[in-house]
Amino acid sequence: MTQDLSVPPPAGGGSPPTPRRRGGILQVLTIIFLGLSLVGNAVLLLIVLGLAAGLAGGLPTDLVSSAAEDVFLERVVERGPASQKIAVIHIDGVIDEEMAMSLRSEIQRAADDPKAKAVILRINSPGGGLTASDMIHHDIRSLLTDRHKPVVAAMDGVAASGGYYVACAADEIVAQPTTVTGSIGVIAQFFFLSGLLKDKLGVATVTLKMGEQKDWPNLFAADMTEAQRQYMMDTLLKPGYDQFVDLVAECRKMDRDEVLRLATGRIFMAKEAKEKGLVDEVGYFDRAIERAMDRAGIHEARIVEYIRPFRLTDLLGLSTQAKTVLDLRPEKLAALGSPKVMYLWTGY
Repeated sequence: MTQDLSVPPPAGGGSPPTPRRRGGILQVLTIIFLGLSLVGNAVLLLIVLGLAAGLAGGLPTDLVSSAAEDVFLERVVERGPASQKIAVIHIDGVIDEEMAMSLRSEIQRAADDPKAKAVILRINSPGGGLTASDMIHHDIRSLLTDRHKPVVAAMDGVAASGGYYVACAADEIVAQPTTVTGSIGVIAQFFFLSGLLKDKLGVATVTLKMGEQKDWPNLFAADMTEAQRQYMMDTLLKPGYDQFVDLVAECRKMDRDEVLRLATGRIFMAKEAKEKGLVDEVGYFDRAIERAMDRAGIHEARIVEYIRPFRLTDLLGLSTQAKTVLDLRPEKLAALGSPKVMYLWTGY
């Protein structure tokens, strides 16, 4: 007799129940794993892209550092003997304190490297802050020039005002034929919000002070009096202007009165700048290399640049910058209204 082992149909007819699947947890874990894998691959891709950007244009030959936090890759611009290097340090854009601190690490690295026989400052800058420009100039003089390591400034499109201030730290200045330089002078710019707040928004500001000059200049004032203007000129602008003039006279070995005739804030193209004594030669970057080798007493050299490897903290810095832009705290608003005294060519 044959026994029927099939599952009997449910009472009342219909199909038998579907067996319960046991793969639900496994599917969830698989999805989580794939998500983490995608995130990890994205981070890895960013790292590879950062390294590729660092490798572009040359081959890094060594990992160097002057301090635990200052690690650089050396990118070879032109091949040559590793025992005779010329370090190229770029000064690009508006000069500020952050740039000055970053450049100090590169300058220190070149100063400490016995294989770096000379340094080229490749400048493309309209200038910037007084303090930042002076910091860079000081570091070049104290870490390189005073240690008898030759420095040549190679001017690109613009090396004006603070850019020229920095170039004066070099032993020799080479400007391209189309370089804009000069602009020896000081500028301060700020604005007043009184009319906007009162006339457009109906907001009146009140300032309480002890000390007549405590609020000079005042972001919320209607304007400046002549006494206030003269105070700002004498207190902020004139000292910076005199320092610029004295520095050019000293570094370029020129008579101070001669520099004063040039220190009207006007700009010069390379040919006229050479005629006035502001630069030494009109030529291109390869000429700056030749002059650096001549001053170092060498006939061939490896030309290198310092670059920082990609770091994940660079990505995190983007969010910090965004917060800084949106920072509306009173002290930040007050800083916006404070006069920015600068070695800056505003035509950039």
